[in-house]
Amino acid sequence: MKGMQVGLLIGYEGEWDAIPHEVFNVAVVAEETIVLYNLKDVACSFAMLMGIIYCVHLEYPQDMKYSFEVLQRGVMKIKPLPASEYTD
Repeated sequence: MKGMQVGLLIGYEGEWDAIPHEVFNVAVVAEETIVLYNLKDVACSFAMLMGIIYCVHLEYPQDMKYSFEVLQRGVMKIKPLPASEYTD
């Protein structure tokens, strides 16, 4: 997983699509290492990824920082206030 700071690897069958319909394996990657695998649900795998990031005190990838923060604070309700100040 060279170059992958955090993310999900999704194995699926069928045609390529934005949302895979027949997922057979999901792996969670943190700091270029697969830390969980053989997960069957993308949503649960994403929650696991967020938990790993939060528990191990990893920083969000700089180019995805605000996307992760919206998901953390808005969707998952983890430390909802205050949000980071946006700097361009």
